[in-house]
Amino acid sequence: MSIFVRSLKKEERAQLENLARNGDDVKFARRSQVVLASSNHVAVDQIAEVLGYTDVQVRRIIHLFEKGGIEGLRLKYCGGRPPTFTDEQRQAVVELVECRPRDKGYPLSQWSLSNLQVALIKEKKVKYISRPTIRAILIAKGYRKQRTKTWKESKDPLYEKKNTN
Repeated sequence: MSIFVRSLKKEERAQLENLARNGDDVKFARRSQVVLASSNHVAVDQIAEVLGYTDVQVRRIIHLFEKGGIEGLRLKYCGGRPPTFTDEQRQAVVELVECRPRDKGYPLSQWSLSNLQVALIKEKKVKYISRPTIRAILIAKGYRKQRTKTWKESKDPLYEKKNTN
């Protein structure tokens, strides 16, 4: 048993045809094509086959049109999954990067993503955080990946005192 949309008004049909031919939003244009095909009494399975939808998707589009008219066909983006990490946790990542590892008690001359991950978990700033997430947070804050610079530091305990003068 196929379902069909209600009979369209002239203005609706003209608007749907215009959207199907000239629409900027491809998904909205394809949904308009579904409604137009259904108004011409094309079966749901045939519409699905021609436009590359499943039968369920075609029925859902028809119901959206019946419920909300042409505007009911527009996708409503909800923004996706809420952020996993709070602003305070993101700030903790940035603050840790801005500190020298030796100042925090780590025997390192520079941070790597793996070392940052270990330090954040060890200092209980986060329960768990992946390296790609750390990278994404740093990129969002304006940090860029840099080539590793190496240097030797003196083992002399008075080194900084001698060189500050």
